[in-house]
Amino acid sequence: MDRRIAIAFTLIVSLILMGLVHIQEASADVLRDSIPQRIGNYDMELKTDPKAPITNQNTKILLKIGSVNGDALVDLPIFIRIAKHGVELEKTSPIVVPYGHYTYNYLFSKAGIYELNVDIIDDPYTGQNITFTFPIIVFNSFLEYLFFSSSYSPLLLAVSLASPFVIIGLIFIISRKKKGQKSIEKTKR
Repeated sequence: MDRRIAIAFTLIVSLILMGLVHIQEASADVLRDSIPQRIGNYDMELKTDPKAPITNQNTKILLKIGSVNGDALVDLPIFIRIAKHGVELEKTSPIVVPYGHYTYNYLFSKAGIYELNVDIIDDPYTGQNITFTFPIIVFNSFLEYLFFSSSYSPLLLAVSLASPFVIIGLIFIISRKKKGQKSIEKTKR
C-alpha cells in the first residue's frame, strides 16, 4: 500500500511541476550554418547548398523567414534579386513563400561576390517593401574554395608553410643516411 501511495504522490507532483514549467516551442527546421538578419518584425536566414557555391554548378538558396517572436509566416509575398557589382542579373516575379520556407535554384556563371536581395512586398506594418541583402561568395573551382575560403584557410596555410620544411628535412635525413652508409663501407675495407 505504501508503494502505491508513493507512486501516486510522484505522479501528482510531476504533473504539477510540468504544469508550472513554461514549455517553449522549438522550431525543428533551423537552418544550420546560415546567415541570419533581422529587420523590423522579420527574421530571415539564408543558406546555400553547397556551402561555397562554385561556378556553373546549381546552387540551392535556402530561405527561412519568420517573425521576431518565432512564428512562421504563411503565404508571404517576396521578390528575389541577384546582382553583381551593382548590376542586377536576375529578378523573380512575385513569389509566395509557404510556411516561411523557400528554396531557389541559381547557376552562378562567374566567380566573385554576389548580392542576393530578398524584398518582402508591401509589409503590413509599414506599407512599404523591406529588403534583406546577403552576400554570396562564388568560387571558380573546389580547389579555389579550399585556398580562399575562410573555413579552410588556416589549415591550408599551415600545410603550405610546413611542406618545404618537411621536404628539406627528409632530404637532409636521407643524405645523412647515405653518408653514414658510405663511411661504414670505407671502414670495412
